[in-house]
Amino acid sequence: MADHWRVHQVPTENMHDLGLENAAYVAGWVLSGAAVLGVVLLVWHFHV
Repeated sequence: MADHWRVHQVPTENMHDLGLENAAYVAGWVLSGAAVLGVVLLVWHFHV
């Protein structure tokens, strides 16, 4: 009886467009990390 309400989908149908969203998320963190690293290196280099 529990099988009556199951929706049969291909597993990839649940992942709509997460590739682009994940890429933007990772790119944001990479840019933020690079900016922080750049500031730390700048402060270290100029002894501010």
